[in-house]
Amino acid sequence: MQDLQKKIEADAAARLAVPAGRQATDELARYKGFLKLETHRLKILHRAGGGGLEICKARADMLDVVLRYLWNTARATLSEQAQKEFPALALVAIGGYGRAELNPQSDIDFMFLHNRQVAGMRALPHLSRILDGMLYPLWDIGLKVGHSVRSIDDCVKVANTDMQSKTSLIEARQIIGDEGLFTKFQKTLVNKCVAGHEDKYIQMRLEDQASRRAKSGNSVCMQEPNLKNGCGGLRDFQNLLWMAFFKYRTRSLPELQGHGLIGEAERKQLEAAYSSLLRVRTELHYLANRPLDVLSRNHQLAVAYNLGWHERSPSKRIEEFMRDVYTHLRNIFLITRTLEQRLALVPSPRKRTGLASLRALLPEGRKRTPPEPMDGFRFTDGQIHAVSNRVFREQPRRLMRVFLHSQQRGLELHPDVAQLIRNNLALVDRSFMTDEHVRESFITILNQRGNVAPVLRGMHETGLLGKYIPEFGKLTCLVQHEFYHQYAADEHTLMCLAQLDRIWEATAAPYNAYTPLFQKIERPFLLYLALLLHDVGKANHTGNHSAVGGHLAPRVARRLGLDAAATHSLRVVIEQHLTMASLSQRRDLEDQGVIRQFAKLIENQETLALLTLHTFADAQATSDKLWNGFKDSLLWSLHNKTARLLAGGAEFARAAEQQREILMREVQGMLPPSISDEELQAQFGTLAPRYFEANSAREVVEDLVQAHRFMGLQISEAENALAPVVNWRNDPDRACNAVKVCTWDRAGLFGKIAGSFSSTGLNILSAQIFTRSDAIVLDTFYVNDAKTGGLAGAEQRDKFEEVLKKALSGEEVDFHALIARHKISRPAYQGYAGERIATRFHFDNNTSETRTILEIEAEDRVGLLYAISQSLAELNLDITAARISTEKGAAIDSFYLQEIGGGKILAPDRQRAIERKLRAAIHALDAK
Repeated sequence: MQDLQKKIEADAAARLAVPAGRQATDELARYKGFLKLETHRLKILHRAGGGGLEICKARADMLDVVLRYLWNTARATLSEQAQKEFPALALVAIGGYGRAELNPQSDIDFMFLHNRQVAGMRALPHLSRILDGMLYPLWDIGLKVGHSVRSIDDCVKVANTDMQSKTSLIEARQIIGDEGLFTKFQKTLVNKCVAGHEDKYIQMRLEDQASRRAKSGNSVCMQEPNLKNGCGGLRDFQNLLWMAFFKYRTRSLPELQGHGLIGEAERKQLEAAYSSLLRVRTELHYLANRPLDVLSRNHQLAVAYNLGWHERSPSKRIEEFMRDVYTHLRNIFLITRTLEQRLALVPSPRKRTGLASLRALLPEGRKRTPPEPMDGFRFTDGQIHAVSNRVFREQPRRLMRVFLHSQQRGLELHPDVAQLIRNNLALVDRSFMTDEHVRESFITILNQRGNVAPVLRGMHETGLLGKYIPEFGKLTCLVQHEFYHQYAADEHTLMCLAQLDRIWEATAAPYNAYTPLFQKIERPFLLYLALLLHDVGKANHTGNHSAVGGHLAPRVARRLGLDAAATHSLRVVIEQHLTMASLSQRRDLEDQGVIRQFAKLIENQETLALLTLHTFADAQATSDKLWNGFKDSLLWSLHNKTARLLAGGAEFARAAEQQREILMREVQGMLPPSISDEELQAQFGTLAPRYFEANSAREVVEDLVQAHRFMGLQISEAENALAPVVNWRNDPDRACNAVKVCTWDRAGLFGKIAGSFSSTGLNILSAQIFTRSDAIVLDTFYVNDAKTGGLAGAEQRDKFEEVLKKALSGEEVDFHALIARHKISRPAYQGYAGERIATRFHFDNNTSETRTILEIEAEDRVGLLYAISQSLAELNLDITAARISTEKGAAIDSFYLQEIGGGKILAPDRQRAIERKLRAAIHALDAK
């Protein structure tokens, strides 16, 4: 590092010396050339493997040199008298520049420090000459700098007003100028802004830490981690040093180690992690040519390659690279959290009660003695402490029992106990993994409904969980390539467990609907274990991860001593853990074949309950925007239909009829007087059973009124007698409009409705199709503005209805031209800007007895649904039902199809022809 610094200074001496009488503004080419050369050299060193901290420090050195030369050049232009009158001034780097840690696009902030006492109240002489002589050249050569001019008193005032400013000033570093003034500034800052402000500052820093972590996902293993502000990011490392400075007046990790406050291994891990994350951030800045903190998926592949991950498989390259990133983030998060507790920077886990505080005032003889050790541990102050460092070597079973103590007593592990566990993981050998007492402790932990996730997270953070269940351990920091996943595989699993915990005593929707089901589960450990293992197949990188996981499950079950019945249930739940979501969202639940096949797969009511709870918890933990009320109702519909079928076919039919009768009575009391009982009976008779399961009484009333209006128009003499009736409703929870279209069924109707939406710049998020037996359709579409992602405007609504009326009246409508006007660049993926999602087709002729189900997954585009439906119509295929959904920029659609003359699409040639036409139509959307 010193050699690099000397090289920079030598180059500066050769290039930046301005001839006498010349100003910096006259010699800009010198500075531009120097910065270009040094920046290029640093980039080469970085790409050659230079350390993250080393490169950032060198960039700060490079700018230090430029600023010193500008300072000296500006001062040299002053007269001899001005030189004598020159006041005490210092140029001071602050913030990240003060730390000498500059990524390529980091902010460059510095301060001109002066002492007003020297010049009294008069303007400081010649300061403006120095400012102009430095700032104008900096701006002219293209540097973006932030500067301020302050006295020491000014600094004290701003520091005690704003925490961020205080932090920035604490990190100040002198570049050039009056050393005495800078030393006075540092001492004053400590005396007036640090001393006496310790508790308040540390509290504010902890609050800031919690806030920024929450904004970045509150997890180390986000699929797109924030390298600066996320959990385990650069700011966590810096935050530790800032708080330690306020409490212990130490400025670095070596100083903390010198005071015996951290160990050498912890220091080295933190330093390595911090430097590595700086290196990744440096590469991210080089690639984007702008300041970036989020390592988005569309940058990960290139960043990985440029930093030395050259595996031929792109997915393997990303996995290896991101595992390294996650490991460093995890180390910073866990070690800084441990140190925060050890250094008493955070409040103790359990505050003293009033009684405990009073007890401290009692005479010594009346104070309660410390609790006696139990099982090698002391339980005090809300934490578990080890009696000795040999506690686990003496009894390895305690490695598991300590977590049982933690769960049963509501205590946290003291950081030293957590570290002791990490140091003794070698004790988790074959005999430990098959030990009856250990597995009994583990099963007992899993049986504690509502309080499992925190304990298993603690196990995972110490490394015990991955050692004891190595199938799960392989998921640690593993990237999930599915676009809809928000977390890495291990974090997703832990989130699943937390979601299941949340159900136990839930009082708010949608969780409380699942609470009775969870309370009836006789073996909760089975459900928690299934969630723990449901994604273990992903670590194998071969085939269907559900099937692989189902194959691995019996191995774990044998080690845990599960009986054959429990093992079978565990395997079925893991193998089928995606089935309920897929069937409920992509299949027509009115099709009895779907329900029968699913019931045959799961076999009994217990497995159905386990799988329903698993599906809900899994979905909630996948992404915070994946679930909604519609999907929830579909899941319950599949659950209820299957439960009734498992109970017996007669009960299945009887329950459906009872539900219909109850709904009719409720609707009858809500209908307006314009709809008679006779019309109610007639309209109910036209609706399929699946309609009643998917709609509430309020929604049924709205549909009946809309159909009543439509039928009324048919017998009127008005010009718009044959026009569709369209209802709009805002759905603020989903940030979209629910649009109900009522009209006659006809060939190509779905495509014309879809085309009308797209031609007015509206994007279809999902759709529900219902056709009554009297050929009246009641189709619901959830749409939003394709450009803004917000609700449709009044002009768009009117335009949609205008275009739709023309299309349904037989007028020629050029949908392609209309849609082309609203074409936008790549959809604004939430973190996936620019990423292309492969178009996939799948023909399913097994699920339905009479129809072929065509599944299409593609990148969402304006006009996509129109292109698909129009192509299907041109292929003489009839869409009898559809499941339409859009998730994180991907369209996931299922169409129930029949040939026009009836029958499935069975011929391979016919299927290939359909796929070719659809693929061409979809890709054509990008070319227009």
